[in-house]
Amino acid sequence: MTAGDTFLVPDSDDHLWVVISDPNVDPSRVVIVCFLSHQPHYDQACVLEPGDHPFIKHPTCVNYPDARIESAALLERLKGDGRLKPKTPLSSGILDRIRSAAEDSEIPTEGYDILRRQGYVP
Repeated sequence: MTAGDTFLVPDSDDHLWVVISDPNVDPSRVVIVCFLSHQPHYDQACVLEPGDHPFIKHPTCVNYPDARIESAALLERLKGDGRLKPKTPLSSGILDRIRSAAEDSEIPTEGYDILRRQGYVP
């Protein structure tokens, strides 16, 4: 998988997940976040709108607080086993917005540090 790739995890939930760090830079620690239907109590650092991605049909929050760190190998294995369902990748502009907004989000420190080391946040 590469940065900007999106996927569903059918046996887990119905949320769209996205790779926001660069697995080529650090394949053992890949930051992924999911999207949640907009609610005022969710992290508002980055709200996506219909048209930002084909999956998004209404205002949607990037769920930084529940970011996960996984290995690229695990993601590829789950994809190969059919337990990840790839969807349309994000455009580079939307991926840049999500990465930039992480600076003002409630992303866990480890996820922020990975993005910082990769030069996506200060």
